[in-house]
Parts: sequence; structure tokens; C-alpha cells
Amino acid sequence: MFENAPQYSNIFRGAARLGILLGSLDLSWYQITSYVSTFSNELNAYQELSLNNTGENMGVMNRGNGKDFAFRVAHYMETHGIDEERLRRFLVRAQFLEYRNLFFKVEIGSEGLTEFSYYFRQRSSLEVARAWLADTGVDFKELSLIEDCAQVLQKHSVHFLAAAECPNGQSLQKVYFSQPEDGYAWKRVRIAGKLLGLTDDSWQTLVPYQDALSDRPLFFSLTFRDGHFIPGAKLDVGGVDFNTVENLMKQTGCSPKAREQTRFLLELSEKEKFDYVELQLYPNALLTTKVYVYESKKRDHNSNKLTAEVKKS
Repeated sequence: MFENAPQYSNIFRGAARLGILLGSLDLSWYQITSYVSTFSNELNAYQELSLNNTGENMGVMNRGNGKDFAFRVAHYMETHGIDEERLRRFLVRAQFLEYRNLFFKVEIGSEGLTEFSYYFRQRSSLEVARAWLADTGVDFKELSLIEDCAQVLQKHSVHFLAAAECPNGQSLQKVYFSQPEDGYAWKRVRIAGKLLGLTDDSWQTLVPYQDALSDRPLFFSLTFRDGHFIPGAKLDVGGVDFNTVENLMKQTGCSPKAREQTRFLLELSEKEKFDYVELQLYPNALLTTKVYVYESKKRDHNSNKLTAEVKKS
């Protein structure tokens, strides 16, 4: 489908750090060689590393703009088992959104590459968000959740739209809302969470850490699979310290090894705090965490990426 996709072989700035992290997780560099060679220019400008709460699976993300970049993303997914229907959907979306501000992430575990995610970070209308979901079979009743959440969150647009594609055929669609740092964001997301099946019990794990997590950049997102909403919500909180993350991991049963790997990622990035932490809330299951650090050539080292973006919303 993409026979003449360009190849890149530059060694990007964070290659050593990525190699060290892969080694600490007992993952092979060869599992990600093709990703690095295909997107080395983009990784040299921006790279984001993530680690799940098992300490066994990591993610690597880059970002780019333009048709060439989008076609390289499509070609990469094609060569790793993503079917033509999902590739065409991605390219149609990319064209509609003018190939702008596209982030592309791969997830790596002991079994190899397990998931390919793309994010369009631009403030799209609620109508565009509905169309994004309707194209994958989401019905009118569940589409109304977007408007219901937007009303509670006091938003007239979504911050970005995303999809996660797996070689086994699974496809997830995600819609993210940003929240301003006005002191009321957590109250709003608690109310929105009730619309998505969360109860007071769903939030209990976070109650002791409310002060540490409040007044920080915050994103709230919904996820759909096979045309249906998955009950629960995800929060992405900016600028969280390791002690808070470690205590959350302890409380939710994460192993000492996973906590040590999480600490190691922060030390490797030479940061005092994670750039953001993912908190996945479910109606009847334990909260899960995921941590992220990033490096950008254009980054203002005295500011946080999420802070800047949320304040613009």
C-alpha cells in the first residue's frame, strides 16, 4: 500500500536513554529499531516515554506534521499488522484534520509491539468528535455522552482525538477534554464521572492525594471499543511527584519491582516530577496508573507542556 515510504536512519538525541530503559525492562532494542529509523528526525525534536503500572510495558511517542509524516505513520502500522480498513480510516482523519499536530506512540512489551496509538492534538468541535466516534459504529445514545460530559466540564470543544490500534484487531477510540486550573476542575470531573458509571467508591483511592493532585493541569477522557463506551474515565494529571505515584501504586497492589522501574524512569529523565500521570478509573476495579516523561527541542524548561496547553483552553 505504501511502497515508496521514505526511510530515516539518523541517531536521535535520546537514543542512549531509550536503550538504557529498554535494557532495564529486559526488552530488546531490536523490537523498536524500525520505529527509531522511521521517525528519527521527529524523535530528535520530541520524544515521550511512558511506563505502565506493571513496570513491564513501555511506550515511545513522537510528533509531527504534514502528509509525509502521516503516510510514514500509516506505512509503519501497515508493516506491523494493522489492516487496510483501519489504515484508511486513519488517513481520512489525518486529511480532514490537515495533517497537523499528530502524535504517534508504540507500546512495547516482552511479546513485542502490542499497540499503535495516534493523537490529533487540536481543539476540535463536539460535532467532529461525534463524527470520529460515529464512523466506528457508536450509536446516538452513547454519542450523547460527549455532549453530557462537555456540558458538565464547561467545554465547547475537545482537546484532542485519539485511537489505539492493535495487531489482533482491537481498536479503541478516545476523546479528551482539558480543564482549566481554576480550583473547580476536580469537582467537575467527579460529576462527569457519574455520567460514565463511576461512583464515590471509584474515587476513594485518590482521596488521600487530593491536595497533591489538585490545582494541576488536568485532562479527562472517555474510551470506546467496537462501537460501545467502556464504563469509567481516565484522568491525565500534570506535574506529579514520585512519592505520590509510589503511594498510589502501593495502595493498588503494584509490585516493588514496578515501583522501582517507575522511579528509574524519572531518574533517567533527570526530572523532579513526572510530566504527567495517567489515572484510569473503573466502576468496579482498582485504579491503574501510568507515568510519562517527555523531552522537546522547543521545550521551555521552566514550564510544563500540559500547563501551557490547558491554560490556552
